[in-house]
Amino acid sequence: MIACEVMTREVSSLIAQSEHVISVRWMQQGLHDNPSLLNRMLKEKIAEIEAQNEQLAADQKFDAIVLGYGLCSNGVIGIGSDTLPLVIPKCDDCIALFLGSQSRYLELFHRHKGIYWYTPGWIEHAFTPSPASYRQRLQEYTEIYGEENAEFLLEQENSWIANYRYGIFIDSPVYHRKDYAEYAQSAAESFGWTYLGVMGKMDYFSELLSGVWDSARFLVCPPGYIAEATYDDSKLKAMPKN
Repeated sequence: MIACEVMTREVSSLIAQSEHVISVRWMQQGLHDNPSLLNRMLKEKIAEIEAQNEQLAADQKFDAIVLGYGLCSNGVIGIGSDTLPLVIPKCDDCIALFLGSQSRYLELFHRHKGIYWYTPGWIEHAFTPSPASYRQRLQEYTEIYGEENAEFLLEQENSWIANYRYGIFIDSPVYHRKDYAEYAQSAAESFGWTYLGVMGKMDYFSELLSGVWDSARFLVCPPGYIAEATYDDSKLKAMPKN
């Protein structure tokens, strides 16, 4: 598996209980902000796995590579393996994985226009908007650019906040932290957003690691194929590499 570190706790919990032997390559959070970088790093990780697989004994070889990524700003487009099936969830991004399905993600997305999502993993590994994180960012900028410039830079960075109306915290079924929910609620209220808390589900993660992939929820790229966007509800399709 190749996965973002924001899902470490959920994925690790499932791996500990899985009948399969699963090896994970963790990727740093935030790569979806630079899709070309995410794309390049995924290709590099796949090449590393393919090379490792060649050296393994027959009974230890990998059966497939699964990605803990959806489309992720089209960062997975053009990704494939020459020697192993590549499995990709048919969803927009990791939020659908945390919620348990793409359909639940879309239900919330359409019901509450303008959502900023929080999860325990995002709070732990990412720069999530909150009064505390912005005070820290302001201090860092002040040390580098001076007080006046720091305030201007932060104001420009925060301009996107006006595009959001809801702050939704997705609690983890495997790692409940009351203070994380309170952090998300406080952040939402400080920005004038309506706060909502929902419980995450493990279904999508579990199916991804099951070894049995429903074609409605997962793209399975055969060796020598790559993922291409469909620009419809199916999200992805497999196309021959050459």
